[in-house]
Amino acid sequence: MVEQWDELPPLPHIGEPESYYAKQVKLAEKIGNPHAREANKVGQYVTLALAPRLPWEKKLRYFCHALRVHCVPPPLANDKIWMFYGELAALVRRHAGAEAVRLASFEDDFWAGQLKAGVPRPQIKAAADIFFRKLLDGRDGCPEYLNHEDYDQLRILHKQWM
Repeated sequence: MVEQWDELPPLPHIGEPESYYAKQVKLAEKIGNPHAREANKVGQYVTLALAPRLPWEKKLRYFCHALRVHCVPPPLANDKIWMFYGELAALVRRHAGAEAVRLASFEDDFWAGQLKAGVPRPQIKAAADIFFRKLLDGRDGCPEYLNHEDYDQLRILHKQWM
């Protein structure tokens, strides 16, 4: 059975340089604390996903990797550990949702400007449909990388262009 640490690490601070997370991961591995390792990996991948010029598809890969690989509690984990990994997953979803809403709001403003400039609404609708398919990874319901509040906001923005 994997050693269960009594004291869980704090949730990672987002926005540190990648070298900071690499150092923290190595330290956690050295002392044998798998929870600190996973927390710092989450911090690393979320920070990478928030790079301003990174396209959404790459951001999404980082968010999904963090959820799929680093937000999963070990087998036979107690409730405290399950809650910790749930909080890590919520942190990823919070940042992924904020980034998705930020990008959608930017596009929404752009499309409103295009409409004012005389671009036909069907043309904007086609662009919006493509954009939201990418943003929601082609899914009809709420994707696992978003919380429901952000998903609802995105649906509202999407519907106004459909």
